[in-house]
Parts: sequence; structure tokens; C-alpha cells
Amino acid sequence: MRFLPLVLKNLLRKKTRSGLTVGSILLPFFVICLLGTFVAMLDADPSQGRGMYRLAVRHKVSIANVLPASHLEKIRQLPGVKAVTPFNWFGGRYVDFSSFNMFQRFAVDPEVFFDVFDSSGVVDGSIEAWKGDRRGLMVGQLLMKKYGWRLGQQITLTGDIWPGTYTFTIRAVYRGNSEASVFFDQRVIDEALPARAGRYTMIWVKAVDAAATRDLIPRINALFENSASPARAETEKEFQNNYIALLGNVKLFFRSLTAVIAAVVLLIAANTMAMAARERITELAVLRAIGFPRGTIFGLLLSESVLLALFGAAAGLGTYLALFPTLRTVVLYSPLAGLASALRIYPDVLAAAFVLTLLVGVLAGLVPAIRSVRRPIADGLRLVA
Repeated sequence: MRFLPLVLKNLLRKKTRSGLTVGSILLPFFVICLLGTFVAMLDADPSQGRGMYRLAVRHKVSIANVLPASHLEKIRQLPGVKAVTPFNWFGGRYVDFSSFNMFQRFAVDPEVFFDVFDSSGVVDGSIEAWKGDRRGLMVGQLLMKKYGWRLGQQITLTGDIWPGTYTFTIRAVYRGNSEASVFFDQRVIDEALPARAGRYTMIWVKAVDAAATRDLIPRINALFENSASPARAETEKEFQNNYIALLGNVKLFFRSLTAVIAAVVLLIAANTMAMAARERITELAVLRAIGFPRGTIFGLLLSESVLLALFGAAAGLGTYLALFPTLRTVVLYSPLAGLASALRIYPDVLAAAFVLTLLVGVLAGLVPAIRSVRRPIADGLRLVA
């Protein structure tokens, strides 16, 4: 610690260069934290542990294929099943197809919906009002804030998968995993399109316990294996991972991008330290000539590199924490709002990014420090600083 003032003085000798180097570390650190957060978000439990014993059942071939209502009734009769609800992707549009007006719309069975999705809760209006109105709409509180909707307001949705114009009345506002969705009674589209009634995009199942969950997955798969509409049952987490897999190996892409960014930061920091060492060849030779051991010189140079990385990481961490609420708001108000329930600060991601940045600082200063202590004193004294 007694050499710390000397290290800081050397860092501040070229204030502009040191400041730019810290900035060049700050921005990549911020991006690394962001990418790491998205990877952690993809790995996280979408219900944060509250979706335990919940299963998603979809068509085995594709999520675009539908399941008949008879599947739901057969699943309901299986031992270990607590509740079952249809879960129909409505699609359609609200106002227009702009990204601002994109949110998820589902047709469900209001009578059993909260038996399956028991992690959600109504914060305005009531479940009874939603159940009692065939044209009732339950809306996430995020959408209420986003559009300035109010309880009792009528909302018009235009269907495409389920053609027609449907007008609903907001009867309940919920708080849950994803607050960017609306839910209405399945019977609305069944009655509007009787020829297509009883067809579901998905069926969600709530099991009574962990043992029943493990037993139901192979049982449901086997039950419909030879039917015209074979089904695939999976846990909520598995369903999320398989859905994201449709985009490709997103996690590998993010991790590869993080490695590239770390390599760029390493080159920037190494270039800065190499320049600093070249400018002080004579100075370092004088220090060694008056008795400073090689180890001390090595430690001084390496400390400068580590401190630069430390300042950059600290500034990046502060920037990330300060901007995170804004980032979360931007994501929540985008078409990715359904994934934003898991978007939060992950301490392990921040710690990993911090350690990675310090490691970059060590590696960046290693080669210039080794070369400086290996250079003969006489060679250094011959040069003019």
C-alpha cells in the first residue's frame, strides 16, 4: 500500500489517455453485464419458483398445430391432475400492428384459470366480475399503465387467426409473472366461430405435487401417441427453453459476443500499458539503478493496469445499476415484455463481469511489466525519456 500514491500519480500523468482507457473499459463492462443478464434471464425459472407442478401440453409436431377439446377432458381425468385450462393464442391486433401495440392475448377458461396459474393475483376489479362477464377481460397491470386503461373500459381486438372483431370490457387487473398479457373467455371465440370451436393452441395443467408432475409427463405423451393430434407435455421451464430455441442458440451467441468484447478490452488495455511502459524506460532503469528490486517494478506496473481495470469496472457497474430501471422499463414496454418478468439484477452476473474485467487488467499489464523488468539497466539509461 505504501506505493499506492506512486501508482496513482503515474496513472494521472496522462489524464486524457487514462480517462479514455477507463471509458473503453466502462462501456464493454456495461455490455457484458447486459448480455450476461439476458443469458441468466433465459436460464431463470419464468415463475421464480411459483410455477411448481405446472405443465404445458402442446401439439407434438408444432406449436402452430392445435389440440382438440377431447384432449383436455382426457387429461383432466388423469390421476394427479389438480386443474386444467385451455390456453389459446389469439393473435390479432389492437389499434395496429406497430411494436408499441404488441402484447399477448389468450383465450382461457376463467373458472379454472387461477387454479392453474395460482402465482397470479388480482389487484383491481375482481375474479368474480371477470368470470361473470362473458365478454370480460383480465389485463396485466403493466398494460393498464402503458395505455392508461381503466376498469370498465371497453377494448376492441381484431382477430386474424380467429377472424372477427371482438369487444371486451376490462373487469380485472392482475399482477404476476408477465403483466403484458390479456385473458378472456374461450367461449367468446367458440361462439363466434362454431366450426372451429374446441380447438386449443395449448393446454396448461397443474399437478398436485412433484411426484404427480414427474408421472404425468410420460403418461400424457403416451395417452395421445397414436391419436390424430399427438401431444407433448413438458414443464414450464422446458417449454420456455424450447420456445427460445426456435430463435437458434441464443445463449451461445451472447456468450461468444461476451468473449469477443473481453478480447477487445484486453487489447485496448494492453496497448495503453505498453505505451506507458515505453515512455518510462529510462525512469524505470533509474529506479532499478538506485536499488528498486525487479519484483517491485513489476508490481508497480501491474498495479497500474489492475487499477485502470478496477476503475473501469467500478464505473461500468455504477452505470449499469443506475440505468437498469430504465432498461427494464424499455423492455417491459417492448414486444419482449413477456420475457421481462425474469429481467432483474443478478449478483452472480455482476460479480463474474467484475472478475473478468480485473483478469483483463492483469493480462493487459503482464507482458509490458515482464518486458520492462527484463530490459538491462544500461539499455534503459542510454535512452532519453
